[in-house]
Amino acid sequence: MTGDSLKQRLLSGNKQLGLVVLLPSPDVAEILGHAGLDMVMIDHEHGSGGLADFVAQDRALAGSGTLSMVRVPHGELAYAQRLLDNGAQAIVYPGVDTAEQAEAFVRACRYPPHGHRGAGAGLRAARYGIDGGYYEPAVETGRLLVAQIESARAVENVDAICAVDGVDMLLLGPRDLSASIGKLNRFDDAELQGLIEHAAARIRASGKLLASTLLPGRTAAQMFAEGYDLLLAGKDTDFLVDGARRLTETARV
Repeated sequence: MTGDSLKQRLLSGNKQLGLVVLLPSPDVAEILGHAGLDMVMIDHEHGSGGLADFVAQDRALAGSGTLSMVRVPHGELAYAQRLLDNGAQAIVYPGVDTAEQAEAFVRACRYPPHGHRGAGAGLRAARYGIDGGYYEPAVETGRLLVAQIESARAVENVDAICAVDGVDMLLLGPRDLSASIGKLNRFDDAELQGLIEHAAARIRASGKLLASTLLPGRTAAQMFAEGYDLLLAGKDTDFLVDGARRLTETARV
């Protein structure tokens, strides 16, 4: 695979720091790119954006060193295929609880004989047909496929999920994991912390890449030192809310 890619960076040992992007604005994507982030996760599970928004944001990021991955809506493998056709180089599939679900994700993102993705022509991802090498196996395996594990059941099956060929990275989802044990947002809970630590240890032991959102009370430097490869340290909306609150608090003093 030619050019810079998120998968290449990670496999080279380069830790990646990024944000979740909920807003579908290409202007926001461009600002974040100029700010020097390593990467962003464009969120189509919880954000309001769609396919055309991704294309606009991808173009906005193209002039920077900031790379993107896209989280698809829960269970929507066909949507993952459309994102790939339109230039996504890294796909996050949420809610992976079993190895079978992880295998279905990989098959949806691969051409036959290794999957069932349709081989369309004239794709944006293939520079509208100009890039004849787009369909080469090395290009296909150069894309980053990320299984998000975010339930107690997923943690129970973490070894089997890690063993799935084609899954490059596992992304921990602490908030949904807390909800799965009836302790939503109780990030200081010992049971939750135990599940996170167990999952992280098993992912590291498997040799797969490890990612997470930033855990409350922790710094990115601390988590990188513990073996995390990619961290999502906040959301675009966080900065707007925090900035607006600081402004109003200052103005009212």
